[in-house]
Amino acid sequence: SPLQDTIAPLLKGYQIGLETGGIEGAGFCLIIRSYHLFFTGRSLDSIQKELEATIPVLTQLKQDDSKLKITIVLTTVKKLRGIDAEAGDKILDSTLASATSSGNLALSALVNMLKLDAFVFFQQWREAVDLVRKAGNIRLLLLG
Repeated sequence: SPLQDTIAPLLKGYQIGLETGGIEGAGFCLIIRSYHLFFTGRSLDSIQKELEATIPVLTQLKQDDSKLKITIVLTTVKKLRGIDAEAGDKILDSTLASATSSGNLALSALVNMLKLDAFVFFQQWREAVDLVRKAGNIRLLLLG
């Protein structure tokens, strides 16, 4: 699939960023790669392992914004796997509240999109509809 075809080049972009000192670009490649992994249909277990390995790298590179975004995806993956579902909900709700209060519309859109994915996966239709009504049109704020 075209989305699957982006996984290797994004990893290469990360590596080039590290080699050339483009740390922020390297972090961006990891973020986009994590989103693409999530949407390509890979097993949640393999995505979780990869994301858990990515977080310490971003910590070492002092890429806190990138780490936050990866953590949001990781939290959603864990929730979908039934791991720490309540803790995951609290993390997502806390992140959403912070993003909303600071006016970070892109981060709010990301959290809402991943929460919606979980609602749909668990067939929680009422919660999904309520979220869509509350969040509004987030499509313009999402990358890709």
